[in-house]
Amino acid sequence: MQSVAAWLLARPQNAVFALAFAMLVPGLALFSGAILLMVVLQQGWQRGALVAVLAAVVLVVAAAIISSASLQVLAQVVSMWVPVLLLSVVMRSTRSLTLTLQLTVIFVVVGACLFTVLMNDPVSYWQQVVATDPLLRGLEPQLQAWKSAIGATDVQFAGVMTTMYAIGFWFGLVIVTLLGYWLYMQVPGNSPDFGRFRDLNFGRVIALLLAVASVAGFVSNAVWIQIVAFILFAVFWLQGAAIAHWLRSIGKLPVFGVVAMYALTVVLPQYVFSAVAVVGYTDAWFNFRDRVARQQ
Repeated sequence: MQSVAAWLLARPQNAVFALAFAMLVPGLALFSGAILLMVVLQQGWQRGALVAVLAAVVLVVAAAIISSASLQVLAQVVSMWVPVLLLSVVMRSTRSLTLTLQLTVIFVVVGACLFTVLMNDPVSYWQQVVATDPLLRGLEPQLQAWKSAIGATDVQFAGVMTTMYAIGFWFGLVIVTLLGYWLYMQVPGNSPDFGRFRDLNFGRVIALLLAVASVAGFVSNAVWIQIVAFILFAVFWLQGAAIAHWLRSIGKLPVFGVVAMYALTVVLPQYVFSAVAVVGYTDAWFNFRDRVARQQ
């Protein structure tokens, strides 16, 4: 990958081609964001903005010629690359992977709260989304069965949909950030200048916010507070994953153990996801990694 990273940075047109190609190929859109983040970390936001604008022009022109869907393509490009540009600028300025990911948490939580509070009729909005989105439309019978099984009201179901989308969006940002940072470290001569993923710690402030939101959501039954609690709980899964990588780095967990954690999170999310998140949340309070380091 070192040669690929070096090629992407060698000339602006290389990165432009890679960005446009990744956006065109299904499933590679997140990889385009990772490339953009790597460019900004290595060469600055001016180069990143130039590459993004040129790639966007290429995509829009191609869409106008082929399918007349240029506005749709432009909306997709803006929704993908603008947040990545902002993230990469923050990361380059703070020189901290942890602080950058903490800021993504705040951004997503605030966005979900504003959406819930300001949206006049979130129930109708999500009903329309389920009815029009091809993927969700196919899952509509399962969603309705799940809703009936837990006895959720329409308002609560809308809150669940908001939570799911917010968590999905956040994990997308995380994947782009970590993948882009990994590409950055593949550049010859680069090192983990912004910190290591295995040292990630969201801190006691976010942990305290989760505790407060959990209690307040249970007592008040306010949907927007419950959304905050669920998002913050999901966030700590990433810290639990970081602990698994740390255990691997000190020889306490084999590679198979890390792979198994990710695989079981996908296969048995109701159990493994929650367990890993609890480990991450506990670590935020007690900082196990620091305690072990001081004992060595």
